[in-house]
Amino acid sequence: MVNMNVVYKTILGSGLREFKYLNSHLKPVGHKEKMKGSIFGFREKEALKVGRGVILTSIEAMNDNTDNFTHWTPNVYRYGKKREFGGIVEGYSEKNLRQINTFVIGIDSKSVNWSEVLLLGLDMGFMPTMVLETPKGYQIYHVLSRPAFVTSKTNYKVVDVAKKISRNLKKAYASKFNVDMGCNDFGIARVPRKDNVLFFDQDYRYSFDEWLNWSLKRSDSLLEENKEHEMRLIRKHGRLRQIDEPWFDMLLHRGRIRGQKGVLGRNNAILTLALAFFSSGKEKENCEFNLYQFNGRLSQPLREVEVQRIIDSAYSGKYKAAQRAYITQLMQTWVDPSLTEAELFTSKSSWYKFARPREERRNSHFKEREDDLLAYLRKKCTVDKPYLTCTSKEMAEQHWY
Repeated sequence: MVNMNVVYKTILGSGLREFKYLNSHLKPVGHKEKMKGSIFGFREKEALKVGRGVILTSIEAMNDNTDNFTHWTPNVYRYGKKREFGGIVEGYSEKNLRQINTFVIGIDSKSVNWSEVLLLGLDMGFMPTMVLETPKGYQIYHVLSRPAFVTSKTNYKVVDVAKKISRNLKKAYASKFNVDMGCNDFGIARVPRKDNVLFFDQDYRYSFDEWLNWSLKRSDSLLEENKEHEMRLIRKHGRLRQIDEPWFDMLLHRGRIRGQKGVLGRNNAILTLALAFFSSGKEKENCEFNLYQFNGRLSQPLREVEVQRIIDSAYSGKYKAAQRAYITQLMQTWVDPSLTEAELFTSKSSWYKFARPREERRNSHFKEREDDLLAYLRKKCTVDKPYLTCTSKEMAEQHWY
């Protein structure tokens, strides 16, 4: 039986106090501790979508809630705060990170056995610290031997470096499994519980420097491989999914997007991300899960009902994918004005324009013309006058195609 106290201490890396600040049942008399960081727990997925959760500042509090949570934040934040009404918690945003404890990878399939995850870890030379079972697959935790602290001394660059490591780690797993590439690198994950931990070994932890060296070598290896086998890979895998493009990860973790007259803002960003999820074949529930988190990280978030309306529109079938021009404009407006298309996109193929409804277009596609012609004839012909005589020019002037 896994000792959950050991699991929590291993993952959280001394980021929380040992005992509750108030109402502790375990704290020795006279014991004093410095205030540390905070994490967030959520009791159900529906509560997570609206940010209704619990702020935890001690290992004791986490142990008291064993098996009560479905999700948590395994990486520690500086503080957490709760709104006056509704139980909505705030503070689990990237800019509030105190320390990075673990990389989490989500596998969206149970078609493979979790033991195959361990075999891939052996091949990589980096065994996972823990494997969890989820309703639709697994989550893999790679815990650092020592947390990577986010400080102003390094201009918070550790987060950017950690993101690159996380991205390469996801790609390594994606070579064998169906990996959720859109999963927030250092946000909310499935919480380890007695009923879902399949594997745990605290000895399988590696330093940030070891991960960095691995990531740099892998980046070099991937660069050479892409140069040598680019055409073969395209033929094998078909078009790239939009969620695998570099712009997607950069935009998904941007928190300073606002609604602003005259520029693409929050609504456009959420629609663009939703269309990327849709065009990449991700389930609507997966899209909702990620975009509710995205909206919660915004300095001026939209109302929940508005986010849902945008997602519903993206999944309505009116559009095929996010438009390249919109993506470029969003990224240059809110991320970095110097970003080029070469930095945002890995492929020039398989990009779509927004498909407007037929009634809003003057011209039709070839496959629509038969229906348009029949509709035109029904309009012009009657039982008494079943024949129509006109020239193609006259039909063109009446815009039937």
